[in-house]
Amino acid sequence: MTRKSYNPEMLDEWALRLLDLAVILRQMAATSRANQVAELALHDKKASEWCDQLERWARRAQADLELKVHTSRAVRRAQLISD
Repeated sequence: MTRKSYNPEMLDEWALRLLDLAVILRQMAATSRANQVAELALHDKKASEWCDQLERWARRAQADLELKVHTSRAVRRAQLISD
């Protein structure tokens, strides 16, 4: 698999996309409550699998970022010490 470089704006786009999905689901919940719809049958197996995979991807990406941050800090400290 090829890795794609992400800048902070691209990460924000991902976050906003996920928030848009969360808004849709929250609106559905509110509509269900407001209209006393107790249950809604949904095919959620694939969606649950995708969410699980997305969560694993996000956690790996977060770990990669933390490693890069630590490395960057170490390089800057080393440069300060050598100056």
